Amino acid sequence: MFNIILLTCVRKLNGERTISGIYNLLTGKRSSQTLQDAKGYELEGYFGIYEGLARDEFEERFKQIENNQWIYLADRTSPIITSDGARYLDNYQGPTFEYFSGMNNHRNIREFEHRLLLVIQTITSIHAGNYSFIPVIDDSKAQRWVKRYYTSLSHNLNQEVEGMYNEIFDLLNNRSPLESELFTFRLSGAEVIGLTYEQLKRKYDITTEDAYVCIQHVLYYLFHEARNLPDSYPFLFACTRGLDGETMITQSAKHTYHYLELGWTLEAIVSKRRLKRSTIQDHIVEAALVIPDFSIERFLSFKDQQRIIIAANNMKTLRLKQIHQTLNGEFDYFQIRLALAKGKKLTAKGQSYADV
Repeated sequence: MFNIILLTCVRKLNGERTISGIYNLLTGKRSSQTLQDAKGYELEGYFGIYEGLARDEFEERFKQIENNQWIYLADRTSPIITSDGARYLDNYQGPTFEYFSGMNNHRNIREFEHRLLLVIQTITSIHAGNYSFIPVIDDSKAQRWVKRYYTSLSHNLNQEVEGMYNEIFDLLNNRSPLESELFTFRLSGAEVIGLTYEQLKRKYDITTEDAYVCIQHVLYYLFHEARNLPDSYPFLFACTRGLDGETMITQSAKHTYHYLELGWTLEAIVSKRRLKRSTIQDHIVEAALVIPDFSIERFLSFKDQQRIIIAANNMKTLRLKQIHQTLNGEFDYFQIRLALAKGKKLTAKGQSYADV
């Protein structure tokens, strides 16, 4: 299952990023490069879905799929999917991960998970007459939210427990048996303590990474359905209140964007912030990627944006160096990156842009 995510990333990157680029994507590194990769390679859904992934475990999984001959490494660093790997990916019949929306929600999901696990434990424990229990989530913010939520209830706990159960049961019926069981065994309540990922690994003979991504995907699914159908899932929707879409721009880029809004030139911002010109350019590209109404026409006319996009489409590539050469060096890499950040992405498999 985790292999499917890795192979999907490898296929879309098409040898244009190193293994480190995939690691940065999955762990949600907030750099302009990683944000560009997520957008440019259409991997936004996977951004930040595994923030706690250990580097050594990640590299071990890559060694395994390389030993299975599902990938090979170009230049010893950049993975490319093999025909066997593509076949394995195309024939995969396990849980699917269509609800991942990491770029917009990975931090929201963390808070949603904490609220959900803790409120289930709290209500079911009190319903069973147990008023003294150790919270499964050591998160003071989530604990304060649960206290507020509990005091807002009618205190008809039979009704609350039944409603909670029905909502989760109804939604889990639409997921694979493995996903449903893994998620259920993670829950704690009354006298039941949820299983650890290590225990789930042994129980189902899967890897801890497999267990983690399955459970995380269920959380994204529950979050998605609750937000879209609040009347059908009022308990779950309550757990999502106040968790709105994230502003993905990094703090440093946000400062640069502030000066852009005031009408400052690139050179003036470089001087004011005492940063390299290339760093400020990274910030501007980042703003173009994540702020929908940000206009780049002060740096590149709309006509020139179209020329760059057309050139990329005609060549069926988004490699910056190739586009730069095809347009006879008329535009620098910064302008090309801006055009690709704001322009229409190529949709064919494996067509994406890289720095070289």
